[in-house]
Amino acid sequence: MHRRMSTAIAMAGAVVVLTSGCLAQSPDSSSGGGGGGGGATSGAAAQGDGQVTIMFGFGNDQTQGFKNSLDAWAKQNNIKINYEQSSSFDTLIQTKVAGNTPPDIAAFPQPGILNGYAAKKKIVALDALGVDVEKVRGQMLPGILDAATVEGKVYGAPIGMNVKSLYWYDKAQFAAKGYQVPKTQAELEALFAKIKADGTAPLCIGLESGAATGWPGTDWIEDYMLQVNGPEVYDKWVKHEVKFDSPETRKAFDVYNKLVMTDGYAYGGAKAAVSTAFGTALNPMFKTPPGCYTGKQGNFITQKGFFPDDIFKNLDSKVGVFVTPPVTAGEQRVLGGGDLVGAFKNDSDVQKVMKYMLEDTTFGGPWAKTGGFLSPNKNFDASNYPNQTLKDIQGIANNAKVFRFDGSDMMPGKVGAGSFWKAMVDYTSGQAQLDQVLTSVDDSWPTS
Repeated sequence: MHRRMSTAIAMAGAVVVLTSGCLAQSPDSSSGGGGGGGGATSGAAAQGDGQVTIMFGFGNDQTQGFKNSLDAWAKQNNIKINYEQSSSFDTLIQTKVAGNTPPDIAAFPQPGILNGYAAKKKIVALDALGVDVEKVRGQMLPGILDAATVEGKVYGAPIGMNVKSLYWYDKAQFAAKGYQVPKTQAELEALFAKIKADGTAPLCIGLESGAATGWPGTDWIEDYMLQVNGPEVYDKWVKHEVKFDSPETRKAFDVYNKLVMTDGYAYGGAKAAVSTAFGTALNPMFKTPPGCYTGKQGNFITQKGFFPDDIFKNLDSKVGVFVTPPVTAGEQRVLGGGDLVGAFKNDSDVQKVMKYMLEDTTFGGPWAKTGGFLSPNKNFDASNYPNQTLKDIQGIANNAKVFRFDGSDMMPGKVGAGSFWKAMVDYTSGQAQLDQVLTSVDDSWPTS
């Protein structure tokens, strides 16, 4: 989602948020070199030289929060951190690896890129870095390390996360109508039907995002692939072992049809969603009378530049949030993302930095205060967050029985950042039938 959010910033004037892009292509097989990646994956770590280079894609307040979360610790440990920020991370990292000049550590916004290098032994496995993988697994959300596991080895872990399985609403207007937060999918569907019967569209939705138009629709399908089919099927679907043209994918679209495509459910009509900017699409819910009563979007929406200024300034009192209601009772599943750190180099300083970022529950405190960071560590002190809304979202994540990464971030780039986006536009706008769009995505999948 990194590139998606670059579009959002240009459009909404907001800061870059963690993992918002969908360019999950594996590195080109012609990429050579490795600069310590290949040779450093085995054997004892070399002695560090007191400097560690970290490359990442997030910017603005995110960059400063990240630096503030590392610099004091690094000074105490006599390590100088050299920061390399790039808004074209996915392209630059491949250029650097091909040129045999990779950073010591990289924060990957797409698991697919990290895993491509891990498969070619250019990334150092976490256990070879001295990271206590089982400790990290125990501290993080269930299933979160699966996104960076290759052939049974864990090569990366997130330093920050994004939660996508969220619905938003105006607290006062919701309460005035007597609407209750739904606890199950059946209750959500009943709520939508009630809101429509009361004379208002239940949902606000926008899929427009410049060159990345369509990606918000993929989030819907990914979330409901996980909700209705479970993590095992979801994982197979991401790998194309379960096709798009399959009963499982159609179940996810059935939910999309009920909540988005049903006549009168989407504010302005479902067709209008493809030309409605995603970053401000939910704002009609704050009008008087409201244009809708709820909308679905990731936690980045709480940052300045998305909700109207008066709502942003009074976020806790104005805005409510609830998790995507489970289809299976007692099985709360959460879709999200995260920037995963992996190391191309194995020396004593790199090991210290990686262990601190992944094992220490205090890492990210200053970053959290920016309002653009969520910790994947269940033991992170939630008092670091600047508002109750983020604390509530952290609680939603911590209570999840299953966490899975954004599927399109892990699909080949031409699918996850191409045909899947187009399919959601074509289907939502009525330009194509479901059979056509499902087949088109399957046909676009690379054969090797």
